[in-house]
Amino acid sequence: MGKLTQELILDTTEKLIYEFGMDKTTLNDIAKRLNVSHPALYKHFLNKEELFQKLAWRWLEETSKNLFNWTKSTISTRQNLHDWLWLLASTKKTLFEKDQRMFSLYTDYIENNEELITIHLRHLAEKVSEITGLDEGKGKAIITAFIYFHNPYFANQWDRPNYKVLFEDTFCLLDITIS
Repeated sequence: MGKLTQELILDTTEKLIYEFGMDKTTLNDIAKRLNVSHPALYKHFLNKEELFQKLAWRWLEETSKNLFNWTKSTISTRQNLHDWLWLLASTKKTLFEKDQRMFSLYTDYIENNEELITIHLRHLAEKVSEITGLDEGKGKAIITAFIYFHNPYFANQWDRPNYKVLFEDTFCLLDITIS
Protein backbone atom coordinates (compact mmCIF):
# COMPACT_ATOMS: atom_id res chain seq x y z
CA MET A 1 0.00 0.00 0.00
CA GLY A 2 1.32 3.45 -0.90
CA LYS A 3 1.19 6.58 1.19
CA LEU A 4 -2.01 6.95 3.20
CA THR A 5 -3.82 10.11 2.09
CA GLN A 6 -7.22 11.63 2.76
CA GLU A 7 -8.19 10.93 -0.85
CA LEU A 8 -7.27 7.24 -0.57
CA ILE A 9 -9.21 6.95 2.68
CA LEU A 10 -12.24 8.66 1.12
CA ASP A 11 -12.10 6.44 -1.98
CA THR A 12 -11.85 3.30 0.14
CA THR A 13 -14.64 4.44 2.44
CA GLU A 14 -16.88 5.10 -0.54
CA LYS A 15 -16.30 1.55 -1.83
CA LEU A 16 -17.11 0.08 1.57
CA ILE A 17 -20.23 2.20 1.90
CA TYR A 18 -21.35 0.97 -1.49
CA GLU A 19 -20.81 -2.63 -0.37
CA PHE A 20 -22.22 -2.44 3.17
CA GLY A 21 -24.02 0.90 3.62
CA MET A 22 -23.11 3.82 5.88
CA ASP A 23 -24.50 2.29 9.05
CA LYS A 24 -22.43 -0.87 8.72
CA THR A 25 -19.15 0.73 7.61
CA THR A 26 -16.75 1.18 10.52
CA LEU A 27 -13.34 2.77 10.91
CA ASN A 28 -12.00 -0.72 11.62
CA ASP A 29 -13.36 -1.91 8.25
CA ILE A 30 -11.73 1.03 6.50
CA ALA A 31 -8.39 0.53 8.24
CA LYS A 32 -8.45 -3.21 7.50
CA ARG A 33 -9.19 -2.57 3.78
CA LEU A 34 -6.28 -0.11 3.68
CA ASN A 35 -3.95 -2.45 5.61
CA VAL A 36 -3.30 0.18 8.27
CA SER A 37 -4.07 0.45 11.94
CA HIS A 38 -7.28 2.07 13.11
CA PRO A 39 -5.35 4.95 14.78
CA ALA A 40 -3.64 5.75 11.44
CA LEU A 41 -6.97 7.10 10.20
CA TYR A 42 -6.99 9.68 13.01
CA LYS A 43 -4.03 11.43 11.42
CA HIS A 44 -6.41 12.45 8.63
CA PHE A 45 -9.84 12.59 10.29
CA LEU A 46 -10.95 13.34 13.85
CA ASN A 47 -13.55 10.58 13.80
CA LYS A 48 -15.95 8.61 11.62
CA GLU A 49 -18.39 11.54 11.53
CA GLU A 50 -15.80 13.91 10.08
CA LEU A 51 -14.77 11.27 7.53
CA PHE A 52 -18.39 10.76 6.44
CA GLN A 53 -18.99 14.52 6.30
CA LYS A 54 -15.99 15.05 4.03
CA LEU A 55 -17.03 12.13 1.86
CA ALA A 56 -20.61 13.41 1.55
CA TRP A 57 -19.37 16.93 0.83
CA ARG A 58 -16.96 15.61 -1.82
CA TRP A 59 -19.83 13.74 -3.49
CA LEU A 60 -22.07 16.80 -3.34
CA GLU A 61 -19.42 19.09 -4.82
CA GLU A 62 -18.48 16.62 -7.53
CA THR A 63 -22.07 16.01 -8.57
CA SER A 64 -22.90 19.74 -8.46
CA LYS A 65 -19.96 21.02 -10.52
CA ASN A 66 -22.04 21.62 -13.62
CA LEU A 67 -24.51 23.69 -11.56
CA PHE A 68 -21.93 26.01 -10.08
CA ASN A 69 -19.80 26.27 -13.23
CA TRP A 70 -22.83 27.10 -15.37
CA THR A 71 -22.62 30.54 -16.96
CA LYS A 72 -25.32 32.85 -18.21
CA SER A 73 -25.95 33.20 -21.91
CA THR A 74 -26.80 36.44 -23.62
CA ILE A 75 -30.51 35.65 -23.55
CA SER A 76 -32.82 37.10 -20.91
CA THR A 77 -32.30 36.75 -17.18
CA ARG A 78 -35.64 34.98 -16.96
CA GLN A 79 -34.55 32.39 -19.54
CA ASN A 80 -31.18 31.99 -17.82
CA LEU A 81 -32.92 31.33 -14.51
CA HIS A 82 -35.25 28.86 -16.16
CA ASP A 83 -32.37 27.01 -17.81
CA TRP A 84 -30.34 26.85 -14.59
CA LEU A 85 -33.30 25.66 -12.50
CA TRP A 86 -33.99 22.98 -15.12
CA LEU A 87 -30.31 21.98 -14.96
CA LEU A 88 -30.63 21.70 -11.17
CA ALA A 89 -33.72 19.52 -11.51
CA SER A 90 -32.25 17.32 -14.25
CA THR A 91 -28.92 16.92 -12.44
CA LYS A 92 -30.63 15.62 -9.31
CA LYS A 93 -32.97 13.43 -11.36
CA THR A 94 -30.07 11.94 -13.35
CA LEU A 95 -28.08 11.22 -10.17
CA PHE A 96 -31.09 9.43 -8.73
CA GLU A 97 -31.68 7.39 -11.89
CA LYS A 98 -27.99 6.53 -12.31
CA ASP A 99 -27.52 4.91 -8.89
CA GLN A 100 -30.48 5.08 -6.52
CA ARG A 101 -28.65 3.29 -3.73
CA MET A 102 -25.69 5.70 -3.56
CA PHE A 103 -27.96 8.68 -4.16
CA SER A 104 -30.05 7.63 -1.19
CA LEU A 105 -27.06 6.89 1.03
CA TYR A 106 -25.46 10.26 0.38
CA THR A 107 -28.58 12.38 0.34
CA ASP A 108 -29.97 10.78 3.50
CA TYR A 109 -26.70 11.53 5.23
CA ILE A 110 -26.56 15.11 3.92
CA GLU A 111 -30.23 15.77 4.72
CA ASN A 112 -29.58 14.73 8.32
CA ASN A 113 -26.58 17.03 8.63
CA GLU A 114 -27.82 20.58 9.20
CA GLU A 115 -24.45 22.17 8.48
CA LEU A 116 -23.98 20.45 5.11
CA ILE A 117 -27.52 21.12 3.92
CA THR A 118 -27.36 24.77 5.00
CA ILE A 119 -24.12 25.32 3.09
CA HIS A 120 -25.47 23.56 -0.02
CA LEU A 121 -28.74 25.53 -0.01
CA ARG A 122 -26.81 28.78 0.50
CA HIS A 123 -24.63 27.97 -2.52
CA LEU A 124 -27.72 27.28 -4.63
CA ALA A 125 -29.31 30.56 -3.50
CA GLU A 126 -26.09 32.44 -4.27
CA LYS A 127 -26.11 30.99 -7.79
CA VAL A 128 -29.71 32.14 -8.27
CA SER A 129 -28.68 35.60 -7.07
CA GLU A 130 -25.73 35.62 -9.46
CA ILE A 131 -28.00 34.70 -12.37
CA THR A 132 -30.81 37.12 -11.55
CA GLY A 133 -29.19 39.99 -9.71
CA LEU A 134 -31.72 39.48 -6.92
CA ASP A 135 -30.61 39.50 -3.28
CA GLU A 136 -29.78 36.21 -1.57
CA GLY A 137 -33.08 36.20 0.33
CA LYS A 138 -35.00 36.08 -2.94
CA GLY A 139 -32.54 33.47 -4.21
CA LYS A 140 -33.40 31.31 -1.19
CA ALA A 141 -37.11 31.82 -1.87
CA ILE A 142 -36.70 30.64 -5.47
CA ILE A 143 -34.71 27.57 -4.39
CA THR A 144 -37.44 26.83 -1.84
CA ALA A 145 -40.17 27.23 -4.46
CA PHE A 146 -38.43 24.57 -6.57
CA ILE A 147 -37.79 22.16 -3.69
CA TYR A 148 -39.92 19.46 -5.33
CA PHE A 149 -37.45 19.34 -8.22
CA HIS A 150 -34.21 19.05 -6.27
CA ASN A 151 -34.89 17.76 -2.76
CA PRO A 152 -34.17 14.02 -2.49
CA TYR A 153 -37.35 13.56 -0.46
CA PHE A 154 -39.28 13.84 -3.74
CA ALA A 155 -36.94 11.66 -5.85
CA ASN A 156 -39.50 8.87 -6.26
CA GLN A 157 -41.86 11.42 -7.83
CA TRP A 158 -39.43 12.61 -10.52
CA ASP A 159 -40.36 9.95 -13.07
CA ARG A 160 -44.01 10.96 -13.22
CA PRO A 161 -45.28 11.86 -16.70
CA ASN A 162 -46.25 15.42 -15.73
CA TYR A 163 -42.85 16.25 -14.19
CA LYS A 164 -41.76 18.71 -16.92
CA VAL A 165 -45.23 20.30 -17.06
CA LEU A 166 -45.22 20.80 -13.31
CA PHE A 167 -41.77 22.38 -13.56
CA GLU A 168 -42.97 24.80 -16.25
CA ASP A 169 -46.13 25.63 -14.29
CA THR A 170 -44.05 26.30 -11.18
CA PHE A 171 -41.66 28.48 -13.13
CA CYS A 172 -44.59 30.50 -14.51
CA LEU A 173 -45.54 31.39 -10.94
CA LEU A 174 -42.33 33.39 -10.60
CA ASP A 175 -43.12 36.99 -11.18
CA ILE A 176 -39.69 38.18 -12.14
CA THR A 177 -39.76 41.37 -14.11
CA ILE A 178 -36.08 41.46 -14.96
CA SER A 179 -35.10 40.67 -18.51
